[in-house]
Amino acid sequence: MKTRLFSPLLFTLALASCAADGTPQDEPERPMPPSEMIEGEPMYTVLPKDAIPSINEPTFLSGEAAAAQMQPNEMVMGIVGKDGTAKAYSAWQLDGHEIVNDTLDGDPIAATW
Repeated sequence: MKTRLFSPLLFTLALASCAADGTPQDEPERPMPPSEMIEGEPMYTVLPKDAIPSINEPTFLSGEAAAAQMQPNEMVMGIVGKDGTAKAYSAWQLDGHEIVNDTLDGDPIAATW
């Protein structure tokens, strides 16, 4: 099984802070108001608020239907409830949404990626 250590966004951000030869570049000094600082470090906004929509009413396939659509090595994030109900969230869908608001055993849950 292939393990991914970095998300594409983090990898892109890491590359953006390097020179063409791969050596880190110093960030330009610019004054930032305290509202844009976290523990004394500057905070940069990459995406605007709510740019990645959550999945709020997920629908699920049976295991057989999912197996017919997915690759055998496709990654999923799974959870099993107290009553034995199992749910799986496709990693490729989570890449585009990052959060699924769902319920399990009648309780609200948030599956985050």
